[in-house]
Amino acid sequence: MHFNVITRFNNCFKRKQTSSLSSPVIMLLLKLIRIKEATAADCVSILCDLKVNYESYFGVRILDSALIIAPQLSNRYITNQILPNKVIDKKYSFIKF
Repeated sequence: MHFNVITRFNNCFKRKQTSSLSSPVIMLLLKLIRIKEATAADCVSILCDLKVNYESYFGVRILDSALIIAPQLSNRYITNQILPNKVIDKKYSFIKF
């Protein structure tokens, strides 16, 4: 989470060149925190906590077997993100069926 915040800040800063502060100055103010990628078991636990919310919001039923296989499949096929972000992709979460 912290790594994503810093990455998003850097991307936003690179887009805004009108700032009077330079990138090295900003980086002196920030502390980079390296975090380990969550394990598949951690992701299953997170998904179990979110399951009820997603089921009620989207009006669907999520099987427990889907929660277990999701981290495994995301590790195999989604290589440009880290767990649990790549399991819970919110890009299309605004779409209701």
